[in-house]
Amino acid sequence: MKKTSILVIVCCLAIFLSACSSNKISADESTKSERKQEKKEIRDFKKKKAEQPTRDLPKEKVTIPVLMYHSINQDVRNSLIVKPSEFAEQMKWLKDQHYTTIDMDELANMLKTGKNIPEKPVVITFDDGYLDNYQNAYPILKKYQFKATIFVITDKIGQDNHFDQRAMKEMSKNGIKMESHTVTHRELNQLDYVSQLKELTDSKKTISEITGKPVVGLCYPVGRFNADTEKAAKESGYELGFTTKPGFANENKGMYQLPRVRMAPGIKLDSVLPK
Repeated sequence: MKKTSILVIVCCLAIFLSACSSNKISADESTKSERKQEKKEIRDFKKKKAEQPTRDLPKEKVTIPVLMYHSINQDVRNSLIVKPSEFAEQMKWLKDQHYTTIDMDELANMLKTGKNIPEKPVVITFDDGYLDNYQNAYPILKKYQFKATIFVITDKIGQDNHFDQRAMKEMSKNGIKMESHTVTHRELNQLDYVSQLKELTDSKKTISEITGKPVVGLCYPVGRFNADTEKAAKESGYELGFTTKPGFANENKGMYQLPRVRMAPGIKLDSVLPK
């Protein structure tokens, strides 16, 4: 009787282990299949981007949208915060509409020369360098192989809910450019020329030392600037200066007075960008 009971238990255990093993294999195969499909989608997307034609235009006719984000966070407390789910939908829309993301170097060259302009160029920017840019926005940008720019306040690196140097280096290696939002985020038009120049040169040097890459773009804190700001930007070696004024970037408006498209909660990209 004991032998029979033991035999039954052993058989049941064998069946249970076999089922678990089968389920694990099935789950593993499903995960592999999903990863394979995702890799295929990324390859196809990159291939389509590579095949997209470029064109040359008179530089005065080149207008390129520069999207302005700040925080990508679930806790929407003000107009500067966009939910990750909403940001993901917006990035998918850009992909589906065949937009080509470009970085600061490419933007500067396109505005100055009018050469090699994609059919649908767009620049994605973030102000301040919040930690959630790294935690929430960066994975979505990586998924679509999108380029983007983060304007960093160098005094805030690794402080007060801002990402650290390790995150800066990682993102910089994966298509996310680190550019300047000054050292302290003080309103530049309230400072004398020497103080403005120091804010610009010191932040530029710090970012370049961390990433090992040149810094060509500057975003004015709160969008405030004056003639001294533009002069200091040129002397510091910046090629582009960004405001918070609405509009598309165009050389006619000045390379140090470039407008952007503010992205607030609830804004649909098809309401601000052409399909």
